[in-house]
Amino acid sequence: MKKWLVLGVAAVAFFSYENIPMEQAEADYPKSGGALIDRYTSEYPGYDWEVRRTTTEEFVALTKDGKDYGKYRSKNGVTTQGAVLNKDTEATLAKKGWKAVKSYRKGNTNYLLNLDHAAVYEKNDRYVTYFFDQHDGNKVKATLAIPKVVEAKKSGFYGTASSALRTTDEKLMLRLMNWDRAEYKRGALTPYNALKPVTRAHSENMAKNNFFSHTDPQGRDPFDRMKAKGIRFSTAGENLSMGYPNVFAAHWGLMNSKGHRDNIMNNDFKQADVGVAFRENSPYFTINFRTP
Repeated sequence: MKKWLVLGVAAVAFFSYENIPMEQAEADYPKSGGALIDRYTSEYPGYDWEVRRTTTEEFVALTKDGKDYGKYRSKNGVTTQGAVLNKDTEATLAKKGWKAVKSYRKGNTNYLLNLDHAAVYEKNDRYVTYFFDQHDGNKVKATLAIPKVVEAKKSGFYGTASSALRTTDEKLMLRLMNWDRAEYKRGALTPYNALKPVTRAHSENMAKNNFFSHTDPQGRDPFDRMKAKGIRFSTAGENLSMGYPNVFAAHWGLMNSKGHRDNIMNNDFKQADVGVAFRENSPYFTINFRTP
C-alpha cells in the first residue's frame, strides 16, 4: 500500500490603507466564444465563472449578463495578455516594461500582494496575474486577467465565504489539476464523491481549530480518516493548501512545490476529491488522491 503526504505552503496577505477614489465605470468585454461546460458562483459579487471550450482550448471566463470581464487561460502555446504560454518566462516579462502591481485597491484600502511564483501587472485597466513554473525554467504557464474595477468589488483579499464559493473552489481545483495532467499526458482524475466527507471535514477542522497539518489534533492522518469512513485504497495521497487569494493561485502554489506537483501528476492516482473550508474568508484546501 503506497501513501503520499505533502503539506501546502501558505501565502500571506498584507494590507495597508490609503484614500483612493473609486473607478466610475466598468468596461464591457464581448463574449469570446466557446461552448459552455459549466458555470460556478465567483468570489466577485454578481459575476460567475464559466468554463468554456473552443476547438483549441478550455478556459475559465468571469462573466456577467452575457459578457466577459476576465479570463483564466493555461493552454500550452497560446498567446494571452502579451505572453506566450510555455515560452515566455518570468525574466522575459520583466523586460517588457509593464507596470508591476504590488497591491490591489479595494475602495479606500490597498491590499499588498505576496504571491510566490507569480507576478501581477497592470494592463489596459486590468490586473493580470502571470503564473510561473519553477520546475520548468520559470516559464509562464497561465494568466488570470481581472478588470481593476471588478477586483475592487471583491470583499477584502479573498471575497466573502459561502457554501456556493466552497463548491466553486472544489470543482475548479479538480478541473485545474486535470488540465495540467492533460498537458503532461496523464489521465484525468475522476471525481470520487465518497471522499467528500473526509476532505471537507479535515479542512473544516483546520479552519475551526487554526492548525495546518496532515495530522489532526485527534492524532489521525489522512489514511486513518479515509479508513474511518470505510474508504479502501491501494494507493493514496494528500495535498493541503491555505492562504491563497483564489483557487488559481492555490493551484499554482501546489504546482510549484515538488511534492505537491508529484501528487498531482502521479499517474498511479485515478480518483480525487477536494474539500474546502474558510477561516475569516481564507480558503483551506484538502485534496485527497486515491487508487482503488
